[in-house]
Amino acid sequence: MAAAATMIITLFKHLKHIFEPDMSSYDPDAVIDHTLLETCKPHHREVVQLAMTDLYGKRMEAILRLPASWERFLVERMLNDKRDLLLALTFLQVALWLTFTSVMQLLVLNPNNSWSWLWIVPHLLITWVVFGQRFILAMHYAAHIPLFSKKKIGFAATLLNAIPTTVMCNFYGMPAGAYYVHHCIMHHQANNFFPHDVSSTMPYDRSSPLHFFAYVINFMIHTFLYLPFYCIVKKRYDIAGVCAALLGTYMLAIKFLYAFNPLFFTCSLGIASVLGPFALMLGNFSQHIFVDPDSPSSNYTLACNHVNAPFNMLTFNDGYHITHHVNSVCHWSEMPLNFIKNLDKYEQGGAIIFKHISFDEISFAVFSGERGLRRLAKHVVQITPKHKSEDELVAMFRRRLQPIVNKETNLTSSRNSASSSRTKCSGSLPGRSVGRWQRSPPWALPSSTRSTTSAGSAG
Repeated sequence: MAAAATMIITLFKHLKHIFEPDMSSYDPDAVIDHTLLETCKPHHREVVQLAMTDLYGKRMEAILRLPASWERFLVERMLNDKRDLLLALTFLQVALWLTFTSVMQLLVLNPNNSWSWLWIVPHLLITWVVFGQRFILAMHYAAHIPLFSKKKIGFAATLLNAIPTTVMCNFYGMPAGAYYVHHCIMHHQANNFFPHDVSSTMPYDRSSPLHFFAYVINFMIHTFLYLPFYCIVKKRYDIAGVCAALLGTYMLAIKFLYAFNPLFFTCSLGIASVLGPFALMLGNFSQHIFVDPDSPSSNYTLACNHVNAPFNMLTFNDGYHITHHVNSVCHWSEMPLNFIKNLDKYEQGGAIIFKHISFDEISFAVFSGERGLRRLAKHVVQITPKHKSEDELVAMFRRRLQPIVNKETNLTSSRNSASSSRTKCSGSLPGRSVGRWQRSPPWALPSSTRSTTSAGSAG
């Protein structure tokens, strides 16, 4: 009995850490640089101590591991960067699950049997609750920096790098080819600036749940047309053509799959087509909820960083969103260190740093009004010598939640006069070239005329 009880407790702890990793200690295998804490400024000490748990904590993105010899083969013979082994393992375990659940739906379960539809429950739990944020953030970083090396495996690398953003993404409500164009090309180039970025949070009252739902619906309606149009405006007709073709194929495939197998369509694609945009836009809305109206194009005041937050261990340090916008090709494993070494810039830039809390919790707290804002104030890690009071933090939150009007959002003079509570800002993008392009998408063929400008130049 004692052995059985011990086994159950051990299993429970393991399952708990899958969803909420322990942030109270470092990975026992990590080599800790204690000088980071010893040499920092006194008013930076708390945030450095918290960020070190993200830098040296035990990673939980990959639930299952391969035999050591297999992992060594992946690192030495296939990957661009040995630190991305966790990305590869995450893709592998998600691909295995998606293959299994697809076989069950297409070959085993009878769509005409009502009991077969109960498969939706385990499918959604594992696909979204267990693997959802792990896959989306693995795809996110692999879109910025290619995972597989062309030098090592040739054209196979192009095919493997394309699978997450053209095949697997469909199971998460993201049409084939759309994610790279939307995120790496548009979002990081336009930097949340309206109207260039279709997912910009600037024109919305970010304290309003109704505005959030309008934000999600706007994204769902305009994505299919706006992304190819954006590419055409930027004179990248090759990517516009491929993007339009992939989106068109996606729409045709949906019609075919619904007729062929309504269970597979509903379970794997239909529900995902609603959950996916909602989850993505809740994340983006939360990441860009506090935007300083005086400097909406500053990377330090258009997003927030989250330190010592359990979700960092599941999402490749996704909480370091300011850091990611400052340099979008900074490796995910180095972002806490990059943040620690550049704390003076965050202090001077007026960055907001939260502790122990996820992005989604930020939005839900904001939507709950005054009480939620005061709860958020208690999660702020202040990095200036003189700390703000709780009232001052709440006032700053309210100011950064207001819709931001520039010459594009201010469509009519009457609307401007009626919106006295809104804050004006410049209609330009200071210091930013929106027309600059990053590297080619994973599914594009090599071209000698394609720009090789790195994603980091876009911030």
